[in-house]
Amino acid sequence: MPILLPPKQTAMGRAKALRARKRETFPTIDWLGLWAISLALCAVVLAGIADVMGDDNIGAAFILIGAAAIIALIACADGEADEQT
Repeated sequence: MPILLPPKQTAMGRAKALRARKRETFPTIDWLGLWAISLALCAVVLAGIADVMGDDNIGAAFILIGAAAIIALIACADGEADEQT
């Protein structure tokens, strides 16, 4: 009884299959969210330095409020997230 082999793929078919497999394995990264987290962490560290070293509670509060305002403005300007498939 003969065993049937699958049809041989062309180079173009292999390239398309490879790209589709790569696209499925790597999830997309939310760069805006990553930027917002890094800005928030920098603001917390800077506010902590202002509070501890300079004993400046009001300055630390303004640093945190300013960073939150920048993040909110950029997030609102970005709008809805695009659906990528």
